[in-house]
Amino acid sequence: MNPRGGDVDAEAIVCGAGAAGLSSAAMLQRAGVQTLVLERSDQIAASWRSRYEGLRLNTLGWMSTQPGYHVGRRLRHFPSREEWIDYLERYAKHHRVRIQYQTEVERLEPDGDRWRAATSNGSLTVRFVVVATGYDRQPRMPAWPGRDAFAGELIHAAEYRDAAPYRGRDVLVVSAGVSGSELAYFLSQGNSGRVRVAVRTPPNIVSRCRFGVPINPAAVIADHLPAAIGDRIAAVGQRLTFGDLSPYGLPRPPMGLVSSVRERRVGPAVDDGFVGAVKRGEIEIVAAVERFEGPDVVLADGSRIQPDAVIAATGYRRGLEPLVGHLGVLRENGEPQVIGGAIHPRAPRLYFVGYAVRLSGPLRRIRIDARRMARAVEKARRRRPDQ
Repeated sequence: MNPRGGDVDAEAIVCGAGAAGLSSAAMLQRAGVQTLVLERSDQIAASWRSRYEGLRLNTLGWMSTQPGYHVGRRLRHFPSREEWIDYLERYAKHHRVRIQYQTEVERLEPDGDRWRAATSNGSLTVRFVVVATGYDRQPRMPAWPGRDAFAGELIHAAEYRDAAPYRGRDVLVVSAGVSGSELAYFLSQGNSGRVRVAVRTPPNIVSRCRFGVPINPAAVIADHLPAAIGDRIAAVGQRLTFGDLSPYGLPRPPMGLVSSVRERRVGPAVDDGFVGAVKRGEIEIVAAVERFEGPDVVLADGSRIQPDAVIAATGYRRGLEPLVGHLGVLRENGEPQVIGGAIHPRAPRLYFVGYAVRLSGPLRRIRIDARRMARAVEKARRRRPDQ
């Protein structure tokens, strides 16, 4: 890279060396496009490495495999964080993906028929850009009144690593969603003194397996069902699997499973012990957090509790505004307006991979979108007069 700005020995750059970035680079290189991945950290799959111990994919290994390098027999189950990181490292080596580490792409600007990328190591110009910085990039912490003066410990779930620091302590987890339900279960099994979960909107809950059979493959079918039908089928399945959870503080969600994914961009909590712990009283469900007052957490029902620690499993932002927000290509919620092989009319040759929300899981869709993007780039290259 020229630190003063200029061309680079690549026709395309990919922002991010996670699953979406590596898959995009591999498919571009397979199409004959010289590609360079720019990664802000010093290693592949940095976001996965920073997540908590015990984390597993909620999709089966064979459904999560990326294009051009199958997981084989090793990941037929739900891969652990460590197994998935190992797979991505092998994937990058298999495809000989070129990666420049500790280089963050900070802003993209059109420059004639090319793109100028301002990075932490200078600027460069290329013809094609793929943004693949990750769906869960920036932790979102609610601006609760009084939170800065809370006498206890307050962290986002992104900072949680394991249950050991919370042994014997009173812990409140905010949200019973994907991460919150799992963290609450780990804490309840890790000898925490007390575990409570604050819930504003009851989550849809699905079981990881039913009678020992993974249900994840059925989600592919649900992706294509009309929302009303998918919601009804899921509601019946949840009731048959878990029974009525209202007595435990988890009434039926106000929005069905499929509708929630499509409209709210919120996936279901995947049960791997959480519901059982709630029924046994190992996890208590309480009202939503309204504010903090000294050592007190004031809940929506007016009650006050004094936990030693609060873990906010309150989701993430895409964080794309500094990079492309000025281009008019984002929705109000910060997601790209187009993904995969589609391009926005205001931003030709700019692609987004890794931002689809589907019940069947993001990794399967990354595989699909990376291929679509590479095909679109191939077509765009053929339209060049010198090609």
